[in-house]
This record gives sequence, structure tokens and C-alpha cells, in this order.
Amino acid sequence: MKRTAFIAFLLSISFFSCGKKSDVVELQNWNFGGRPKLIEFLRQRVYSFEKIHPGIRVTNNDKSWNMIREILYADFSAGAGPDVMNTHSNFAAEFGEAGFYYPINKFPDFEQVKQWYVPHLLESTRYKDNYYGLPSSAIAFVLCCNKELFDGEGLTPPKTWSQFREAAKRLTKDADGDGEVDQYGLVLMGGDKGGFAYRMIPFFFKAGVNVMSEDLTKIEFNAPMGVAALKLMADMYQIDHSITPGFLAYTHSEINDLFCSNKAAMSIEGPWFRGMVDDKSPGKDMYVVPVPVPDNMIAQYDTAPTLQDMVMYSINAHSKHLNEAWELLKHLRNEEADMFWITQDLGATATTKHALSSSEARNVKDIQLYINELNHARPWPPHPSMVAIVSNVFTPYCQKAIIGELTPNAALDQAAKEAQEIIDEKK
Repeated sequence: MKRTAFIAFLLSISFFSCGKKSDVVELQNWNFGGRPKLIEFLRQRVYSFEKIHPGIRVTNNDKSWNMIREILYADFSAGAGPDVMNTHSNFAAEFGEAGFYYPINKFPDFEQVKQWYVPHLLESTRYKDNYYGLPSSAIAFVLCCNKELFDGEGLTPPKTWSQFREAAKRLTKDADGDGEVDQYGLVLMGGDKGGFAYRMIPFFFKAGVNVMSEDLTKIEFNAPMGVAALKLMADMYQIDHSITPGFLAYTHSEINDLFCSNKAAMSIEGPWFRGMVDDKSPGKDMYVVPVPVPDNMIAQYDTAPTLQDMVMYSINAHSKHLNEAWELLKHLRNEEADMFWITQDLGATATTKHALSSSEARNVKDIQLYINELNHARPWPPHPSMVAIVSNVFTPYCQKAIIGELTPNAALDQAAKEAQEIIDEKK
């Protein structure tokens, strides 16, 4: 009898404890990409958030950067997905228009938070009248030159297209004397469709070419100077043979390997590249300079726009804990957090006025170049179909032109035609 009563007592305790709802709010934070230092920083940042918010528990999940759109679209369409996530700011248009991102300007203290950021960097997270994220890391695409190879040839980093092409030719050679070319002037990222476009379009921007009209109704990247920019790459690949022959398969890993092993002299990269190279080949140095401009635009070398990319932290519009997600977002991206982009090499440029004007910032290598480039840089146009156009239309046609399957003019005209059809369907 006593045993039966004791079991009943235990079962009653179990029933009431299972039935009791936890007061702890659980948030899902999905992190896409990033170097190991950044991933560890984010974990520590979440840990510090939980310490000051004991009623909130955050689960971190690391995801592939190359699968952002596919993963989120599948989850968002099903009414699921994380509470907080980091993505390209380009997704503000696509996911904001679709109702997947929550407009953070609806939070009462947004105007106060807004003051943390350099205004034109924050604008990258805006689509129409709403802001869909807080800037995480600013990126301007620049030209990285292998210092050892350039110094060995007595070359200085190129400023114009003709200097760029000539430097690439001189740096393409049989370095070990076995009768085969094993060193190339330029390596391109062709194995990542978005990554390729992000390295191609700076040449268009530097030449004054628009991707779309200002009212976002007409594709314009097939302008004459856009054709000239693509022809430059096609001539370097087909005539000079100064671009690595296997570039169509290359991602970050291959580019880093080729640069560090002196198989490639130049690459179009961002602020993460110096750290990547140093991780693989400690002490290896590089020249980091603006992307070259057309010869007749040399006077605009320091002011012609490159591509500005931005990573932002956003909130799922269907999150059940919007206010708690906003508190996490602010903790991940406040002025204190942004200082880590200055004091540690996390692979991008800070975005707050406090961090960029700090005394510590003056000691960061290349930061003045990146600040200057960001002051003039332009993002991809804020159109909901832009990400799809960049990866699925612009990239494949540019690649066909470079390897000789189409002429640059024909490639861009066909790309513009298909892109325009996509734009017209969205009207």
C-alpha cells in the first residue's frame, strides 16, 4: 500500500511539473557564414546577452553562407525559420516585400538606435519606407595585390584598366622553369555565382555603369562601358591567358590557396581577405588598393564607386517574441559590439560612428582605404528580384563572354533582356 501511494505521489509531481509552462523565452539565432573568429565572437556575444537577460535563452545555429536564400525561403514560406538571422542587406527588398522580415523601425526606440550608425551604411538595410535590419559589417570590394610577386617584377598596383591588364600579363609566367605557366596575373571567383558577380560589377561601377535605372524599372548594365568592362576580362582570359584557367570552379578556398602559394598575383576581394591569407600564410603581405578605373577616368580613381556590400541582422516577421528578438539584435549590433570589428580581425569594416572614429581605428590596417571606398560605394539596386538576377542571369552570361561562348556585347544584351523580363513581371 505504501509503495502504491509513493508511486502515485511521484506521478502527481511529474504531472504538475510537466504541465507547468516555462517562463524562459527561447530564441533561435541563425548565423550564416563567417570566419572562425567571428563565429566565436558571436557565441560570446550571445552568452553575455543571456547573462543580462536571464529570462531569455538563445540557441545558435551556424549555416552555410552560400545557402542563405534557399534555406530561409523554404522556412519562411512555411511560416517557420529563426527569430534572428544575418544575411546580405540585399534581402531587405526581397524578404521585406514578401513580408518575411519585420520592419525594425516599428520599435519605439528605433530612432535612438539609428543614431549609432553611419547614415549611408544604415540606408543599405532600407526598402521603401522600412528598415529591415541593423548593419553588421560593411564591405567594399577592392583589388588585392600579392606584394611578393609585384615587388619581384618591380610593379606598383595598377590604377587604370590598361595598367591592370599589363600587370596581369607580366605576372603570368612559368615561374619554376618547367615549360608550363604556373603563375597567373588574376584569379576570379567563378564557382560561387553571387561571389563572381560581386567581383565583376565593381568594374562596371568604376566605369559609371548603372545596373538599373533610378526608378528600378529598366536594366542598364549592358551600356557601352559595361560591355567594355566585360571585354577587358574576356581579352585577359582569351588573348593574354592571364586569368587562371580554372576560375569557373573557384571559391574562397581555391583563391586563398592560389594567392598564398604565389600562383595568383591579384584578386578582387573585401576586408576579410588579409585575415584569410594571414591564417594560411602568416606574414604574407599584400597591397590593398581601389579597383582600377577606365584610362580616361584616372582623375576619379579615388572617388569612382565600387560595390558596397552589407551584412545585416534581421528579425523574422513571424517570430513569436518580437520584443525579445529586438533586444538580442541590439546587443549583437550596439556600439560596444561594433568595437570588436576594430579591435579584432573579424573580416569586415565597422558600421557605427563610434567605432570608426575611435582612436583604436587609426591602427587598423587598410581601414582608411575601406572608409574612403565605402563613402563612394554603391550597393546593388534595392529590387526584390535583384539577388536572383545577379546569380542566375548576370553571372552566367558574363562567364560565357569571358570564356568565349558569346561576345561581351551579345552576352550583356541577352542578360539584360532576360533580366528586364523578370523586372516587368514584378510590376
